[in-house]
Amino acid sequence: MRIRGIIHRTDLPGHDISQKQLAEWLRSGAVQSMQPWYLTSEAPADLVSILRTGTRPTCLDAAALHGLWVPPSLKSVHVFRPRQGRGRRSAGRGRTTAPEAVPVPKATPVRRRKGKIVWGPEKTLPLSHHGPALRTWPSAHPVPDLSLVLQHAARCLPLSQAATLFESALDRKELAPREAERVISALPQRLRRGLARIRSDAGSGTETTVRWWFESLGVAVSTQVSIAGVGRVDLLLGQSWVIECDSREFHDNPEQYARDRARDLALQALGYRVTRLTWKQVFVTWASTQERLLSILRRADHHRPPDFRLSLTA
Repeated sequence: MRIRGIIHRTDLPGHDISQKQLAEWLRSGAVQSMQPWYLTSEAPADLVSILRTGTRPTCLDAAALHGLWVPPSLKSVHVFRPRQGRGRRSAGRGRTTAPEAVPVPKATPVRRRKGKIVWGPEKTLPLSHHGPALRTWPSAHPVPDLSLVLQHAARCLPLSQAATLFESALDRKELAPREAERVISALPQRLRRGLARIRSDAGSGTETTVRWWFESLGVAVSTQVSIAGVGRVDLLLGQSWVIECDSREFHDNPEQYARDRARDLALQALGYRVTRLTWKQVFVTWASTQERLLSILRRADHHRPPDFRLSLTA
């Protein structure tokens, strides 16, 4: 994946940039050299922070650069690099003094919503290196292809989070279903079995997280169901429990808020139970949210049909 403002030295000939022109740009400060990269002012600061460590982003950080919906996990910066030599095993033999502490490499995490950076450069996190190790870089691009990013994510993240990335890629047409199957088929069996449930119609990562939790309990969930007079709803459990999942971390659109409540009222008038889950309930207070959802589930009211006969199409 190419990124505006960042070019690998091996790509210079393809851009018809002469050494004389490059030297002039370097002298004027229009271009900076951070080998093997040349950077302009358009280079994203968060990505440059990663490249500066001699690594390249993958998993959550690369998925954000590919434009996918990324779970709000901020424990480390996910990177990879080709296999490097380990040096001589005897190098430390005979040492009598304690070794000096080696600083832990850190970088700025890449977290974006609809292309906008949502995590400032003022805080850095330690690097989390991904395998399996490669012998060479897969390309001269600063961000690897999405297929490699998803392979790393499947081996690194909890299953529901990895599924969120796959489903976001499918929903946004960044990944074809056949390519998703190819990526999953190369994974260990335990991961293949779990990711076999991914869908291409998930409306948001919040929706995926909630749906996968219900399915892990053995509860059948219908997604993106069309209800006459209302439109599509995110999730339908049984015959009458509608769950709408809000993917917005911050609520700054009063018109959308009003439309959502009007839909909820219309559904309730038709005899449906409606539960609207916020981003915070799913990703900040998820444990307590689960307890409340279980309490509703145990009453089994969702098995009762709504008050009116409706034509439902999944």
